[in-house]
Amino acid sequence: MAERFNPLVLPDHLRRDSALKPKYRPEGYLEAMDRETLWYDAFWHEGRVTVIGPPLNNLQGKFRRAEVRLDGVPVPLWRMRRYKRHFVAQFLAETAPQEIAVAMGGWTGQAPVSRAAPEMFEGLNTAFFFNRDNDLGWIRDHAAWHRQEHGLQALLVVDNGSTGYGPEEIEAALAPVGLEQVLVVPAPFKYGPMGLKPFRRTEKYLQTAIFNVLRLRFFRKARAVLGCDIDELILRRGQDTVFDAARASRIGFVQVPGVWAYAEAGRRGPWRHRDHLFTHQPPHRSPPKFCVAPDGPLGGCSWDIHGFERLPFLRSRLHPGFVFMHCRGVSTAWKSAGRLTMPSGTVVNDEIAAAMARMPAGD
Repeated sequence: MAERFNPLVLPDHLRRDSALKPKYRPEGYLEAMDRETLWYDAFWHEGRVTVIGPPLNNLQGKFRRAEVRLDGVPVPLWRMRRYKRHFVAQFLAETAPQEIAVAMGGWTGQAPVSRAAPEMFEGLNTAFFFNRDNDLGWIRDHAAWHRQEHGLQALLVVDNGSTGYGPEEIEAALAPVGLEQVLVVPAPFKYGPMGLKPFRRTEKYLQTAIFNVLRLRFFRKARAVLGCDIDELILRRGQDTVFDAARASRIGFVQVPGVWAYAEAGRRGPWRHRDHLFTHQPPHRSPPKFCVAPDGPLGGCSWDIHGFERLPFLRSRLHPGFVFMHCRGVSTAWKSAGRLTMPSGTVVNDEIAAAMARMPAGD
C-alpha cells in the first residue's frame, strides 16, 4: 500500500514570513522558502494526532488560537514543541480520524490523517535518505553496499520532486538488492533557501522536519535507523555493523565521522561510488552522520541532519570503528556545478580502495 504525506497548504493571505533580516536573504530567497505549507504531514498513533511542519514564525499566534476539528469534532491543542527548523503539535483522539480541519485568520483548511505505520519497519535494520533525480544506479549501489556490509534490511526513500522517474522506477531499481522492505514516499515541497552566513541553513526546513515525520510515523519499532545520503557509504573498520554498534551502545546511538572522497583528477564523469578512491592527505573531513536505536535512551530526541538537535555535546562522540566516504561526484550538482570537478593533489586512499574492491557489481 502506497504511503503519502498529508500536507496542509495555506491560502494567499496567510503566508509564513522569514525570520531573517533582509540583508541575510540573497536574491530569490523568499521564492525558495516554504512560506505556504502549514504542515507537511498529519498522522495518528496511540491516541494522538501529530502534525509536523516548518516553524510557524508569524503564524504562531494564529495557530495557537485556531479552531481545530477532527472529523468535525473540536479538539484543543494538547502539546506543541518548537525546534530550530520544525514544530510538532499534537491533539488527543481515542480513535484514528479521517480528517483534520483548521480554522484560522478567516480561513478553514482540511487535510487527511494517516495512521502511523511503525510495523512496516519493525525489528529491521533501516536506512533513509532524500532523493531528487539521482541516478538510479547510485541508489541501487548505496543500498547494495549497506546490505552487504552492514546487514541493511529496509530502506525509506523520500523523493523530493524527481522529474525523470517515479516511485515505481525507484522500487524497481532496488528490487535486485533483496531488501525486506522498500518504501518510497513523495515529498513535493520546497527544499528551502540558502541564507547568507551565519544563517545558511536557518530556513531550510524540509529535511529536518521530514526526518522527524519518519522518526515518529514509521521508525518507532525499527531495530536501528541509519541517516546516510546517497553520496555517502559507511565503511567498517572491524567486524561490527553500524546497526549492531548502535544497538550495543549504552545510549543506543553512534556517530560516524566522514571524509571527502574523489575520483581521479582530470577524469571526466559520470562517476559511481567505486570510482572515488582518492582523498587529500590528510583527508578533508565531512560532518558526521548517525545511526540510532529508536527504543534506546535517546529514542525520543529530535533528529537533525548530523545527529540530535538539542544534544550538541554528542558532536564530538565519534565511533572509531567506522568512517564514511562522501563521494564528490555522486551528485547532480544541484548545489554547485563545481561539485563535478575533481581536485588535484589527491592520492589513493588505501582504506577506501580496499573497501571499494568489495563493492557489489552493478550495471
